[in-house]
Amino acid sequence: MSPGSVDEALADVGRLLLRPGARDVTGLAAAVPGQFARLAGELAAAGRAGSRVGLVTGVHIAWAPTPAAETDGPVGTAVLAAALTVLGAEPVVLTDEPCAQVTAACLAVLGAGRPEVLPVSADEGQVRARVAGLGLSHLVAVERLGPTADGRVLTMRGVDVTGSTAPLHAAFALPGLVTGAVGDGGNEIGMGNVPADVVAACIAHGDRIACRVPVDALVVAGTSNWGCAGLVAGLARLAPGHRDVLAALLAPGVDARVLAAATAAGAIDGVTGRPGLSVDGVPGTGYADLLTDLGALARA
Repeated sequence: MSPGSVDEALADVGRLLLRPGARDVTGLAAAVPGQFARLAGELAAAGRAGSRVGLVTGVHIAWAPTPAAETDGPVGTAVLAAALTVLGAEPVVLTDEPCAQVTAACLAVLGAGRPEVLPVSADEGQVRARVAGLGLSHLVAVERLGPTADGRVLTMRGVDVTGSTAPLHAAFALPGLVTGAVGDGGNEIGMGNVPADVVAACIAHGDRIACRVPVDALVVAGTSNWGCAGLVAGLARLAPGHRDVLAALLAPGVDARVLAAATAAGAIDGVTGRPGLSVDGVPGTGYADLLTDLGALARA
């Protein structure tokens, strides 16, 4: 496969990820050109090296009628963790107590293990010490909220969830790590790569909620779960020897199984605040065609 064809395939995947979920993300993505391909390449290299890759996920929807972890993030993380295992990497998933049950349920579906769980009460020093001891080469956040310029963690509605969110963002400042992130709303770890004025212009309440934590490469997608699916498709193109196995992870039925496990474990939709087989207000059946298209690109 020629370098040009790989680059073109990765560009095609990146374009598919801009399908709107709860919002239009094209403005955010335009601010980080080439970063999807960079992160896919880094993760493919981690697989070839047999590295330990940290995946950080979980958002606690504190404003919901019954507060719980949301479906976006843990579902995609489980699929990405399974893909990294196929490539030879060792994924280590990190979350905090409010999101632990949902994250563990998602990982169990695909046999990706159980998460490392930090208490909400952990301080930044404890987070850095815990993560430093894991022997990671890479650290990637998936739909994980991070602090604004004034240190608060805010939902898309501007609700302050600092008190129910462990400061896992602190690990992204550890030296020697290759860092990445997947996000869709401007308030996640990694959105520090996007200028604050762009977040403010593209996202409701963006001037208040914008996370300022940067990473080496940011993937923007209509939902973060879709961003993970896109990375799996990208990995399939970069590691053709594993293409069929990786493409199979993108089957809509796989997503449906993981999403059902998340919901059974108590997850809720982050937009509606209610349980159901949906992500950011989009039913699972409403994006099955996107997963099918990503699977086709993975196999092409």
